[in-house]
Amino acid sequence: MAVYRHIHIDYWQDGFVLDLTPEEKYFYIYLMTNSKTSQCGIYELPKRIIETETGYNRETVEKLLKRFEDYGKIIYSEESKEIFIKNWLKHNKVVSPKVKKCVEKELLDIKSIDLINLFLKECHRYGYAIDIKNKNITTMDSVSIPITKVENNFEYGYGEKEKQKEKQKEKEKYRDGEINRGGSDGKYKNESKKFKCTTKYEKEDGVFYKKPSEEQLRKFREELKRI
Repeated sequence: MAVYRHIHIDYWQDGFVLDLTPEEKYFYIYLMTNSKTSQCGIYELPKRIIETETGYNRETVEKLLKRFEDYGKIIYSEESKEIFIKNWLKHNKVVSPKVKKCVEKELLDIKSIDLINLFLKECHRYGYAIDIKNKNITTMDSVSIPITKVENNFEYGYGEKEKQKEKQKEKEKYRDGEINRGGSDGKYKNESKKFKCTTKYEKEDGVFYKKPSEEQLRKFREELKRI
């Protein structure tokens, strides 16, 4: 999606990075910025490519990959030659629709199902909703992760409008008493009828509705039977 990658300026003061050797610091930056990186943090990276781009020999490459796996920062699939940067989502948020669409498209090309599952767990951790139903996932019951909690992901107001719309729909539902009824011929039609089954009261910020009484509910049911 992008031809550049973001590196935070506090990278060099990070507690983990401070304890790395110069060789490890260089290799870690390489893993996050090389030409094969993707928006989802999973990408194919053959060891031969690493050798060519870093100048390291095969022994050093394997040693560094193993070391960062032991550090808990990456997962490398020997079978598919793909790598997953585990804290990628921490610094690359999946908030905008364009980024989300790009990530879902990239995941369809990932060969390692194990890496996809690990990625989806990270999405669940950060509250990102990623849908890849077209991918043949066999080790998870569902690959559509619902949003539960997002940490600082709505700093630009994204998502708040949807919440307000849902609240407004709920208010209109109770105010109008709209009823959807299906016919026996298989065709459905919307029939809207207003029932005065709630007592409303005013507040400064708008109109709210109290819970209907038993008598109001009884009258409401009688009205339904007449429809």
